[in-house]
Amino acid sequence: MSGEASALRFALRRLRRGWRSGELLILLLALLIAVSASGTVRLFAERVRLALNEGSSEALGADLVISSNRPLPEHLRESARAAQLRSAEVLQLSSVVFAAEVSSLASIKAVSADYPLRGTLRLAALPYAPAQDAKGPPQGAAYVDAKLWQDLQLQAGGEVAVGELKLRVAGVIENEPDRGNGFSDLAPRLMMNRADLDASGLLGPGSRADYRLYLAGAREAIARLVPAQPEHGLRYTQPQDARRELRGVVQRAGQLLDLAVLAAMLLAAAAVAQAARQYGEKQREEIALLKCLGASRAFITRALLLQLLLLGLAAGACGALLAAAGQSALAALLQSSLQLALPPVSLQPLLGAVALGLLMLLGFAAPPLLSARNTPVLRVLQRAAESPGAQRLSLLLALATAALLLWLATGDAQLALRVALGTALTLGVLALLAWLLVRALQPLRRGGRRGFALRFGLANLARRRGATVAQATGLGIGLLALLLVSVVREDLLDSWRNKLPADAPNQFLINIQPEQREALQAFFASHGLGTVKLWPMARGRLVALNGKPVDVESFDDPQTRAWINREFNLSWTDVIGSDNVVTQGQWWGEAGRGQAWLSAEEYAIERLHLKLGDTLTLDFSGETQTFTVHNFRKVDWGSFKPNFFLLAPEDAVGEAVPRQYIASFYLPAARRALLRELVAQFPNISVLDIDAALRQVRGLITQVLRALEFVLLFTLASGLALLLAAVEATRGQRQRETALLRTLGASRVQILAALMAEYALLGLLAGAVAAIAAQSLAWLLAVQLLDIPYGPRPLLWLLGMLAGALLVMALGWLSLRGSLRTAPRQVLAG
Repeated sequence: MSGEASALRFALRRLRRGWRSGELLILLLALLIAVSASGTVRLFAERVRLALNEGSSEALGADLVISSNRPLPEHLRESARAAQLRSAEVLQLSSVVFAAEVSSLASIKAVSADYPLRGTLRLAALPYAPAQDAKGPPQGAAYVDAKLWQDLQLQAGGEVAVGELKLRVAGVIENEPDRGNGFSDLAPRLMMNRADLDASGLLGPGSRADYRLYLAGAREAIARLVPAQPEHGLRYTQPQDARRELRGVVQRAGQLLDLAVLAAMLLAAAAVAQAARQYGEKQREEIALLKCLGASRAFITRALLLQLLLLGLAAGACGALLAAAGQSALAALLQSSLQLALPPVSLQPLLGAVALGLLMLLGFAAPPLLSARNTPVLRVLQRAAESPGAQRLSLLLALATAALLLWLATGDAQLALRVALGTALTLGVLALLAWLLVRALQPLRRGGRRGFALRFGLANLARRRGATVAQATGLGIGLLALLLVSVVREDLLDSWRNKLPADAPNQFLINIQPEQREALQAFFASHGLGTVKLWPMARGRLVALNGKPVDVESFDDPQTRAWINREFNLSWTDVIGSDNVVTQGQWWGEAGRGQAWLSAEEYAIERLHLKLGDTLTLDFSGETQTFTVHNFRKVDWGSFKPNFFLLAPEDAVGEAVPRQYIASFYLPAARRALLRELVAQFPNISVLDIDAALRQVRGLITQVLRALEFVLLFTLASGLALLLAAVEATRGQRQRETALLRTLGASRVQILAALMAEYALLGLLAGAVAAIAAQSLAWLLAVQLLDIPYGPRPLLWLLGMLAGALLVMALGWLSLRGSLRTAPRQVLAG
């Protein structure tokens, strides 16, 4: 017990001495940033991700929708009540609706009073008039959309007959949160109270209704209700399965937040490793002296481990407090700027951050520190470099720890492996670039006309080529973080925001007949809207796959069964849209004109398990035609442009096949009354207003961007810590060089100029390396993640080199300013 007490006393004394000497302060600072950054980022990212997922529930009207074409089992409602979840019932079916002598086939939606549980139902008094928030219709009342209002020639306060029931029209639906924006649900809408449906007689024998239970509440309770294998006939839909344009935004948001978390953690870990290596080197003389005084290896091991444990606990506690305080400030700021309600704070991410901090110490700081135990006693008399074997062991342990950190942070071994390989590749490329640049600088050191400072700096860089490459790589990583933060925030995220411009199409016209095309274009031209592009479309039902007849019973997957039960929308074109990318096969162009080929989108491929060369037979209202799958496409559904699961070449669809056209255009809010004139002149055309959906997507993107700006601040802090640690790593060596130069007669001004020249050259090297890497990584993020174009940015290279030179010079001056005033004898004696 006395041995442990002695080791503890020694560890405490050594920690107190470390504050005065300064090297321990750097390690504590790096670890503190690691824990606070990791804790804040993990906690903040987790809360934002949950909030974004809850925000996407607005597109579904609930957190979970359970649906079936039969009445839902009562045990589902009992489970929901037991889990204290809010619920709403929705039934949907088709029926003819009458107003006086006028009738129209409509999609009837019967909802309970609490509908919707998420999102907002908005009503107007008249079609395309100002709207306000509302709940489901009361008993005896109905809401209709603008199309049904037009078809039934309704007036304010009018009545409609639904089955055996008459209902008062109480408003026009401007936005229905869970109504899809695709082209499959185009029937005019009537919404009524669920309690009125039984009295209407619409649920008699032979009626086909879709029964839905909407649920909202605690995410844990919702997750417990979703079975691994649903009962036959039941479909479970969650927010991530709702509208494609919103799902893409949320998915990319999660990926960006994950990347920001991993970047902050890896940079913080690199800073800890750099600072720990310097601290371990500082310990060697003292350990050699302890050995001379008779200290055992076991005592030294206990003392070193206790130093790390005390340091880790202190940094972990302070870092957790900083993370909690920072999170509170961020939450307050976020709620005021984004109007986003964050879930309650959980302590688990903070405890996880402290554990990760201790793991960083174990993997990055312990190996170089414990390797100091092997310092020979002769170290007291002469310096001996660390053995290559110990260096390799420290590197292997650091790599293993980094892989473990990535796995713990992501919970996904495959993603952790990918990030680890990408990080290793980035480090390798940075080191290679640094080596090439150092080789390119070698000829410049020759020549007598250059001043002493520049010659000294070039000579130092060339003489210590290996150390220069290592330091330039370390500095390059730190500068890479700074540059990448700037690029991501100012360039990539702005491009992503602008991907959905303010004048993106917000109105779709459906059911345009071929003979109406010229009159419709004339209407647009007369109102100053220019020429509107028209897409041809035919609606067909899949009846055979590879020559074998298919129907709903041919598929087991509930989503496929629901999808196959509807008609497919097929269009034809020779020119592929900018929001479509061919993933397999070749696009046909004009050479495909008249060929019975198909281009299938990813969703159709997944649902039907298609392969290139498969054949699909479609029935277009009695006209059947067989097509061969020629290529596969990936569609960016977030573009809000007309897109189709299936495309064919021009002239591939027979003339006998019934067809219609669709169009999209942008209409400012001030001109919405123009839609009333349009449907009055073309009563058969359906108007699909997606302005609310566009606002929702833009709001989600704004939330993501501002959340990322906060997260990137901690990545920036980690990068700065790494820069400081990289500069401090060579402070002892430069102090001795400074003392030697002063002993040989060099003045302080000359030494300072020489050191600043060396730091400037080193910063230029690191900045060039970081700029090249930042440009490459930005291109990768743009193309692979955000799906936006990205070209060269020459200004980034200049900015990187200039920022590198200035930052490294500033940090170098702060590190060595005391050494220039210290007597050479004192430095050389130490």
